[in-house]
Amino acid sequence: MPQQPDPTRHSDVLNQVVLDRRSLQELGQVEVLWTYPQMHRVLGFICRSGWLGAKKTAFNLDQLDAIGVNGVLVNSKPVDTDADKVRQIESLVGWEVWTDNGERAGKIIDYLFDLETGDIEHYLFTSNSLGGMAGTIFMLPSNYILSFGNRRVLVPAGALRSFALYREGIQEKFSKVTELFKEEKSQLTQDMRSLLDQARERAKLVAEQAREKAKTVAERVDEFIDDIDLDETPSAPVATPSTDPAPWDDWDSDLPKPPVQSPPRTVPQPPRSAASEQSSEKSSDDPWDDDSW
Repeated sequence: MPQQPDPTRHSDVLNQVVLDRRSLQELGQVEVLWTYPQMHRVLGFICRSGWLGAKKTAFNLDQLDAIGVNGVLVNSKPVDTDADKVRQIESLVGWEVWTDNGERAGKIIDYLFDLETGDIEHYLFTSNSLGGMAGTIFMLPSNYILSFGNRRVLVPAGALRSFALYREGIQEKFSKVTELFKEEKSQLTQDMRSLLDQARERAKLVAEQAREKAKTVAERVDEFIDDIDLDETPSAPVATPSTDPAPWDDWDSDLPKPPVQSPPRTVPQPPRSAASEQSSEKSSDDPWDDDSW
């Protein structure tokens, strides 16, 4: 089954350069798509050329051969048209979207159509006042439009929430980024807690191993001490006096030595009588003794 081509967006065709496929002659630029709102169908487009785009030419949809990134190729010559008629061509782009309960839902800013048939599949509308530049864009199926007029289209209020999302706005993206940041922060917190728990368990295990190792070393030291016989330990050597002369003993070897004196000789005295002793005592006691004086 052949794959269906992606729908073409209205804004991608506007202002594109129009080239003749055979001669590659530039015919102008796409000014507006020619639509039939009652049938929600694209019939062709209007090309402007000349001074200030004053000349208007029309191409039917079957004349459009290809739409590229930089230009549009057509396979036949355009048909001249009146500028006043171009202004009267209706388009729902820029019209307000209202619900059947009187609520303003948004504004149509673009649409998607089938390049072969011209059928408009979805209108793109946004509820943001910036015209879709920063707001969320939703897809409004063309068959959900109940009526239109006075630059407004009416849609059922019950179906408003069922419209698919075409592009997220800045607010929605910011909300998603915030939620993602919260999830990442929560995950990071859990990872950090897990790492801290693992670090605590590792530190506890290392401390337990260190205690066991210290206990084993202490037990081995005690066993080693018990095996030593203290009685067989050699006593410290006793210091013996040295027979070598002191260094200061020779300092007076050069001095003259005094002569050696022999002890006095004692001459034995004859024994004395008692009378002589008494007379001797008297003579010694008398200070006027002539001999003593």
